[in-house]
Amino acid sequence: MELDLTKVMVLLQRKYSSIREIDRLTRELKEAFARNDDVSAAMLLEMRADEMAKVDNCVDELWRQTEADRAAMQKLRTLLTTDPVKASGKSLEEKKIYEIRRKTQSLLEKLREEDQKLNRSVTREKSFYGTGEKEKHPVRI
Repeated sequence: MELDLTKVMVLLQRKYSSIREIDRLTRELKEAFARNDDVSAAMLLEMRADEMAKVDNCVDELWRQTEADRAAMQKLRTLLTTDPVKASGKSLEEKKIYEIRRKTQSLLEKLREEDQKLNRSVTREKSFYGTGEKEKHPVRI
């Protein structure tokens, strides 16, 4: 069974859409914390967790497509691990996959920075990220 590149595109686009929603919810969460609105913050955190679960489901579904086919698994692995900035793709579908991955990677980097700022502002010295600027870890898609 050959890898269905159209399905890969759809799942990656769905993943991107969920990450965009996480980004929007993160901005709303920042506002809720600024207003000291704990009820809204709790709801927004739950909504973010739901979107994160959707992202995980998309990734799981991507890999399930290749369970019985070693060649399809290798093809998917290449599509998902090759640097999307440097990759060009052979077919229209591959080009679109790399384009979606570039947009996703860019959005994730922005989201990670916002999440880091939010985490530091809420937890101060107990922040997961520490108190100072540490080296930036690249976000891989």
